[in-house]
Amino acid sequence: MENDVLNYALFENHLTSDPNDYMAVTTNAISLDQEALIELMLKRGSTLTATDIMAVLKMEREVICEQAALGNNITIPVFNLNMSIKGVFNGLDDSFDSSRHSIRFNLSPGVELRKVMDSVKTQKVRGEKAGPVIDQLVDAATGSVNDQLTSGGLATLRGSYLKYDASDPAQGIFFVANDATETRVEVISLNKPGELHFLAPALAAGTCHVEVRAILNGRKEIATGRLDAEISVVGG
Repeated sequence: MENDVLNYALFENHLTSDPNDYMAVTTNAISLDQEALIELMLKRGSTLTATDIMAVLKMEREVICEQAALGNNITIPVFNLNMSIKGVFNGLDDSFDSSRHSIRFNLSPGVELRKVMDSVKTQKVRGEKAGPVIDQLVDAATGSVNDQLTSGGLATLRGSYLKYDASDPAQGIFFVANDATETRVEVISLNKPGELHFLAPALAAGTCHVEVRAILNGRKEIATGRLDAEISVVGG
């Protein structure tokens, strides 16, 4: 499950106009959910059971969310969390208006995570056939990243090689349910290599994966990129 080194390959950076600009894309990173982390904890010889660990972690999450809801800053070894308010206020007498202002969570690595960054070993590998790379799915309604999607709501995909030909029904953003049912996004307002803005289709409540299918410049075949996270559909 664990990688000894972080492999990366270089691909042309379509976000800049310089043809000599390349970007690194990691090739062997995996996603670990809560259960996977607990499994790794148990392998260290903990005297706690999986149920014990789950209960403690749940309590920690509840306290963090509770204190964040009060506007407090959180500083722990893994991460630092604080909040800011986005939006313009019209003079000293103006007040927070949810239609013009929004709360933003600001996350940064904690002291222990920063130490890990310095110890990561990298290894350059030969790049395979380039395809869409999805780093983030951001749900506009909830601000959730790589976790939830509001059915019929606005959302954003961020990554690289994401731009596609919207007139080709074989290309686009697709949501794939656990039963393999596919739903294509029909309304898109921003279609760029690094970012896609779109209106999520009407999806049934449940879990799914998101994919981008595109024919990259100079190629003839469709390449598919999938976000390495399961998305929960809400509001369906």
